Amino acid sequence: MSLRWKFALALAAIAAVTAVTFGTTSYRSTRDRLYTEIDRSLLSIDGRRVGMEGVPSRGPLSGYDAQIVLLDGTVTGTTFSSPIPLSDADAELLGRRGTSRFSTVDTTDGTYRIRTIGVPRGAVQVGRPLDETERILTSLRARTLLIAGLISAAAIALGLWISGRATASLRRLTVAAEHVESTGRLDVAVGEAGGDEVGRLGVAFDRMLAALARSE
Repeated sequence: MSLRWKFALALAAIAAVTAVTFGTTSYRSTRDRLYTEIDRSLLSIDGRRVGMEGVPSRGPLSGYDAQIVLLDGTVTGTTFSSPIPLSDADAELLGRRGTSRFSTVDTTDGTYRIRTIGVPRGAVQVGRPLDETERILTSLRARTLLIAGLISAAAIALGLWISGRATASLRRLTVAAEHVESTGRLDVAVGEAGGDEVGRLGVAFDRMLAALARSE
C-alpha cells in the first residue's frame, strides 16, 4: 500500500472514530432525554386514583395502559392485551405505599416503559408504549451511521488530495533515483526547493548528483 493511501485511510479512520463517538454520545443523550420525559409523564399518574376496583379507560390514564396486581401477585384488571409478568423487583413493591420503580418491558403489544406503584393492597403498573420513541431512535441511529460514512468518504478524498500534494516531491525523487539507476546518467534534476523536509531533501539530492557528476 502506498504512503498516499496509508495517509488517506488513517485520516478517514480518525474522522470515522470521531463521528461515531460524537454520534453515539448524541444518541445516548437523546435516548436518556426521551426516557426522562416518558418517566416524567408516568410520574403524573397517582396509583390511588386508579383504584383497586378496576382500571379506567379514560381520565388520568388516557393514552396509557395499566394493570392492577394484588398482594399475592394476581392481576385483577389490565388494559394490556395480556397481563405483564411481575418481576422480582416489582414484587418487592407490593403493599408498600409510596414506592415505585421504572422498567422497560417487552410485551405482545411492543416495548413499554412501565412504572410500578406500590399501594396498600398490592401495586398498580402503568405503562406507556415506546413505539414512537423507538422510531425516533432508529432514525437517529441510521442518520448517525450515514453521517459517519459520508465523513469517512470525505476524509478519504481529502486525505488523498493532501497526501498527493505532500508526496509529489517524494514521487519525483523516486522517479529520478530509478532513472539514475537504470541509465547511469547523473544529469537529472529534481529541482524543487522548499523549507520543509521534502524540499530540503530534493535540494540535497540535486547537490549529491552534481557532486557525483563532478567526481566523474
